[in-house]
Amino acid sequence: MKKSFSRSPLQLAITIILITMIFPACKPSTKKIDEVIFYNGPNYKLKLVRYHENLPFHYVGEVFRVLCSSAQTANSPEHKTQDRGWVTLGNGGAIGSKSADELVERERANYHVQDDLTLVTTGKVLRVSFNACGTFHNWDPTTLPANLIDPVEKPSYCAPAGTADCRYYDFEGDREPIYEDVQTSPEGKVSFKVSSKTFKDIKALIVNSSDFGKTWSYTVINQ
Repeated sequence: MKKSFSRSPLQLAITIILITMIFPACKPSTKKIDEVIFYNGPNYKLKLVRYHENLPFHYVGEVFRVLCSSAQTANSPEHKTQDRGWVTLGNGGAIGSKSADELVERERANYHVQDDLTLVTTGKVLRVSFNACGTFHNWDPTTLPANLIDPVEKPSYCAPAGTADCRYYDFEGDREPIYEDVQTSPEGKVSFKVSSKTFKDIKALIVNSSDFGKTWSYTVINQ
């Protein structure tokens, strides 16, 4: 004998109210909180923007984006965390932050204004633009020869046993590269010193480019 389940009008009303309360909370949303321009030059601008993201089952909280705007980026499209005419240079979590100004003080050191057209950004990878954020070229520590890298143990899903690209695991946390003495010239020369706990049997590298960052060479420093 089958049992029939029925709900009273009051129960149905409560169910409908609960559904209308729950489903909006599960809808993805992104809301701009505040922003601050921290470099306003004659040819390009840099700003940091805070957003609140609600990505159900993934992330809820504050995030930030660092963006650049110039005549070279004027056609860059708009999306939920990028205004039209700006390009994103960096991003990260910002839970617990109080303002965009506060985050700028933390992040500013990663954005090296070299001159009115040249910008260098540093993180795991160093990026350089000589045309006001129109194009960037990178120096990536994961491209170094294996004999210079002291790798960390990686999960089984990482290549070569698995398929995931886990190269940057070697440069996480206190192993992140430290970039110093960044220098550029309008003729396209770039040089810097980089060190990392991941480097094997060496103290640091002096890295150079003479073609606007398209190709790179390095010298090992052992002392």
